[in-house]
Amino acid sequence: RSYTPVSANWDRGYFDLLIKTYPQGNVSLYVRDMKIGDKLQVKGPKGQFVYRPNRVRVFGMIAGGTGITPMYQIMRAVLNNPEDRSTIQLIFANVALEDILLKDELDALAKEHPDRVKVTYCLNTPPTPAENNGHPWEGYTGFVTEEMIRKHLPAPASDIQILMCGP
Repeated sequence: RSYTPVSANWDRGYFDLLIKTYPQGNVSLYVRDMKIGDKLQVKGPKGQFVYRPNRVRVFGMIAGGTGITPMYQIMRAVLNNPEDRSTIQLIFANVALEDILLKDELDALAKEHPDRVKVTYCLNTPPTPAENNGHPWEGYTGFVTEEMIRKHLPAPASDIQILMCGP
């Protein structure tokens, strides 16, 4: 299986993986059951995407489920570079509220960089107010649609990059 580290390139001596555990997932169950001191053989990297500061005016991102991991890594790289003024518009789709990986981290990035980061959530099964700290669900319900993409992502242009990852 291929996994995208969520740690940044400037984190030296270790890397963090975000792995969702699935009931039938052999690798995810194996990793979940590992103990401190157990060893795991890894190789990589795999893929061709290279982030270059200020080459893109806006990153438009569509992520589903664990597809958020490469998006999160790119977001952190862009926002950590004080010279990069790229903005990020993310549509993040999941089944239910409890499936939204890195929600606190994404919300924190949007709050810390309100002029540069916009996150739009979409759930197949939205929470009731009781399941959402007494608040009604403010995101979209159902699947990502063309209308949603047109409203929340940039229009095609030479300085726009659209990225998509996930189911």
